[in-house]
Amino acid sequence: MTPHLSIGTLDTLQPAALETPCYLFDPAVVIEDLNGLRDALGGPVIVSLKASPVLDLIVRCNHAFGDGVEIASLGELNLTVGRINVPRIVNTPALDAPLVAAALASRAMLVADSPFQVDLIEAAAAKARASGRPAPAIVLRLNAMSVLERRNVPADHFGMDLRTVHRVLDRFGSAASGVTVAGLHVFAGSLTFGQYGIPLAEALARIVPDLCRYPAAPLESVTIGAGLPGDWRTASYDFAAYRAALEPLRARLSVKHEAGRAVFARSGVFATRVVAVKDIDGRGIVVCDGGIAHCFPLAQTEQIMKRWRTPWLVRASDAQVAPYAAPRMLAVVGNSCNRADMIGELQATHAPQPGDLLVFEDCGAYHTYSPTGFLNLRQAQRYIAS
Repeated sequence: MTPHLSIGTLDTLQPAALETPCYLFDPAVVIEDLNGLRDALGGPVIVSLKASPVLDLIVRCNHAFGDGVEIASLGELNLTVGRINVPRIVNTPALDAPLVAAALASRAMLVADSPFQVDLIEAAAAKARASGRPAPAIVLRLNAMSVLERRNVPADHFGMDLRTVHRVLDRFGSAASGVTVAGLHVFAGSLTFGQYGIPLAEALARIVPDLCRYPAAPLESVTIGAGLPGDWRTASYDFAAYRAALEPLRARLSVKHEAGRAVFARSGVFATRVVAVKDIDGRGIVVCDGGIAHCFPLAQTEQIMKRWRTPWLVRASDAQVAPYAAPRMLAVVGNSCNRADMIGELQATHAPQPGDLLVFEDCGAYHTYSPTGFLNLRQAQRYIAS
């Protein structure tokens, strides 16, 4: 197994010359984890680009993305046109007419999240027929809690309930629009594989036969959002039991999975440089030139119980530093003037010094999910390991 991006990897890139804050990505780790996911889940894995829309990284991994990539915006679609030659699936609850037109022009598959989006696609299909182009085949997105019949669980806003899906399919059958439904998509949410993976597989196997009876739905595949964490390899998931639960569904359709965090998380590190070190009533504080505005997930603002990440410390020089009387836990904070801008903890025997690097592993996913516009802070630099 390829090791995590490490201090040794950074040394080869001369840390003192790095422009910080920055990310360093390793395409080999992306490909390794993607192949590992295919083995664990037992089939094709579509890569969610919103987890890491870095063009150079995507191009370097293009040959490994043969199962397809999922795109959630016109910007992401434009990022891929002419640069990667793999199937593209456009999936967003905010799908609008310009994105439908661009997706069809680039021969991308469209996922309909609502009846309104179905109307948009039908209108585009009518124009396609008028110009001699074939009508598209689409994918319908199902709401996971509706599929699971979890009435007492708050549902998210994605997809359609089963009654709506049946109405859509009835309309296709009677209107003869030319649009066909080639597949289904369902996603129970981030980090939900342990809770909903097997129940969702079993529920899909129950409902699919009824959905296959529509002439307008020659279903070929179902795509399941994996909902796996970045550390899925070390988590205690029973992938063999999950693959067994999928067998009744695989007997009827091709089963694919979609993943982003599980593909990219381990492939990137975030590096930020120490600006100042101080004490406040005995609390040690390390102030850095990057933080919540550059690596939002590190701040864990969405977590009730925060488990701070511990970075590696890379000294800027070999100069001797006086040791602490005893090891200390230091809070690592960023540069956004936000009291929530704490991104980690560092246990140190010697005080960090201005110019030192702090390097956080497993930051390769959702690194663009950051409010860099605040204070007009510069965006994090990006490097790709060779």
